[in-house]
Formats: sequence, structure tokens, C-alpha cells
Amino acid sequence: MIPVIRIDDAQEDRQTTAKILREACMNVGFFYLEGHGIPHDLLEKVFLQSQKLFHLSTSAKQALKDATMSRGYTAMEEETLDPKSQTKGDTKEGFYIGPEISKDDPRFNPAKLSGPNVWPTEQNIKGELSAQDCQDFRTVMDEYFSQMTAWSFRVTQLLALALELNPHYFDPYFQEPMGFIRLLHYAKETSNPENGVFACGAHSDYGMITLLLTDHQPGLQIHYKGDWVDAPPRPNAFVVNLGKYGSETSC
Repeated sequence: MIPVIRIDDAQEDRQTTAKILREACMNVGFFYLEGHGIPHDLLEKVFLQSQKLFHLSTSAKQALKDATMSRGYTAMEEETLDPKSQTKGDTKEGFYIGPEISKDDPRFNPAKLSGPNVWPTEQNIKGELSAQDCQDFRTVMDEYFSQMTAWSFRVTQLLALALELNPHYFDPYFQEPMGFIRLLHYAKETSNPENGVFACGAHSDYGMITLLLTDHQPGLQIHYKGDWVDAPPRPNAFVVNLGKYGSETSC
């Protein structure tokens, strides 16, 4: 039901790919993105580094929190995305990574969430990871951020074509994009919609697009024609969300 679009097809026939994309956006609001060219080993490293981060103690993770900049750690059940339906917060914890803007950079502006990230170091996590582990985390996430930013631009250009616009129509609006990586870890607790317990409550995302990389665990659902429809994991594919309602309802 959820369309599958291979971005590498656009290299041969961008107009055809744009037409398929237009149908997906207008009729479903979601699609699987394949052929993106991001190395499989990088994606595996992202999952591995994410796992190491969330295995830290609660006190170490809390030390990686910057609520002012909305960077770093967010605790389990800290968010409640659908308060009308939920009896407690989302059974997930997260970690935000955005563009790295130092405090002496002219672009530094906490009001616009433009500032530095929070990275694990031997000092702020009390030695729970080695210096090399901390450096590996940052290296992997920097590379992932760079590649995902580039591919998001490509998808945005295809969206312009799908709207019968010049492919570079949106480019001026993304010269300094506020894109974010968000690592997520879900509790083992099974969602129970009847009791208001959700891994992630129903919501619509902000921004232009969301590219969601999932592991082998099921749970993601999309809201389609009045029903909640499963979006099963698809290896090495991103689920792209253009603002329709979505919910992770199990873990």
C-alpha cells in the first residue's frame, strides 16, 4: 500500500520518478525510499552507536541534555505527542543532533535552535565510554548528518519536479536548513492503545520532510483513509513522511 520509490531511477528519468512521487504524496503522504546510495555499513554503524549511547546509565544520559537548544538527550516518557489519547508519555527516549554551530559563530541563536550539539565525552559521561568510543560516536553521526542532508536536498528537488516546478525551486529556502537527526530507543513495554499507552503517540511532523530509518522491529503505522495501517520494516529503506499523521504504536 505504501509506494516504494527508488531515488536512483531519477538519474535516468527524473520526470517519471517525479510523477510516481506526486501520486505517493497526494494519495498516501508516505513512501519508502530505496536506492539512496548511503552505504549499508554506515547505517549499521548508526544503529551500533545509538545502541551504545542508550545503554549508558540514566545519570550519564541526563548529563547530555540541553533543553535550551533542544539538543542531546530526551528521557523516557518525557514527550506526550497525543495527550488526548495517552495516559502517560511516549515509551521512548531520544537524542537530538543538529547543525554544529559554535557559540562564537554569527549564526548562533538559541531562539532559532541554532547552536552547538551535545557530544559524549569521557568527562560528561563519567568515563562510561572511552575517549575512542566518544570520538567514534561523533564521527559516525557527523558523516550520517552530512549524507542525510545531501539526500534530503535530492528528495526536495524531486518534490519540486512533482509540483511541475524547476527542480531547484526550493533550494534558496534551504541554504541553512535546520535539519535534525533524532536517535530513538523504545522501551520493551508493548503499546496498549485501549489503555492509552503508546511507544509514540499519533502526530504529524514539522518541517519539509522526515526520513525515518528503522531497524527490524515493527510498530510504525500511518493514518490512511481513516484507518491505521502498518508500515513494516524494509531493509535499507527510509520511510519518508510529508506531514500526514503517523504513529509508532508498538515496540
